[in-house]
Amino acid sequence: MKTLLTLAFLITVTNSFSQSIFPSLSPKGRIEQTIGMTNIAVDYERPAARGRKIFGELVKNEKLWRTGAGNCTKITFSKPVIIDNKKINKGTYSVFTIPATNEWTVILNTDTTLYGVASYNEKKDLLRFKVKPQLTDRYYESLTIDIDVIPNNAVVYIAWEKTQISFQVETESDKVANDFIQQNLLTDKSKDPDEYAAAAEYYFYLNKDLDKALLLINKAIRKRNESWYYRQKIDILEKQMKYQEAIDCANLAISVDQKRNDWDLKTKQQSEEEYKKRIEFFTSKLKK
Repeated sequence: MKTLLTLAFLITVTNSFSQSIFPSLSPKGRIEQTIGMTNIAVDYERPAARGRKIFGELVKNEKLWRTGAGNCTKITFSKPVIIDNKKINKGTYSVFTIPATNEWTVILNTDTTLYGVASYNEKKDLLRFKVKPQLTDRYYESLTIDIDVIPNNAVVYIAWEKTQISFQVETESDKVANDFIQQNLLTDKSKDPDEYAAAAEYYFYLNKDLDKALLLINKAIRKRNESWYYRQKIDILEKQMKYQEAIDCANLAISVDQKRNDWDLKTKQQSEEEYKKRIEFFTSKLKK
């Protein structure tokens, strides 16, 4: 018995020691990104090529792949999203793929406890959709998953070796923002001028509905004579090529800034110089 206990102890120590000094062949990876008002995170294990041919050999064509190594790859959404025209509720899902030469199948499955594919159950699939693989200029030694931000929506990329697939994830951020604007700002329910200005900035940077952006920033200015509101209005007018209105707004902004009690003379002069440069630019545009 004493000998067996000693042997068990040595095995435990040896295993712990070996695990601590040798790096994982497929280290854990995580990518997390805020998209609009939604957080998206992917947890996965990253196998490396190590000189092997990946797709078509190590990862078989037309065979279910865990899209990683070890435990199943998992994607988490903090709020509902839309993928391939289907609404996906907030939560965590496993990601599987079926690679092929010309077309891959991407699968979201509700079982997030899987190791490998042996216990995979197709009945637990939440979504299946097709994507086209692309060749990449870069060689990816290790499996790499990335999330790109496309204003308030996302593209998820999965790449290894010189093959890459991608799929879009639509969030509800734009819908939430537009609903708020319709219900609270265009109806003048909100009393906070910053909300009107933020909404105007939202439309401005998305470069859509600039007339509505102008309407909203005018509402903000009527509620409070804030310097940066005028700067924002000038930016909108410039994008609309309404140069004379931009000049008038800049002159008004100079007058507002000169009356500020919280600015010293130097700050007021710097602000006036900036506006005068913009007035000069807009005047040159009118002469063309």
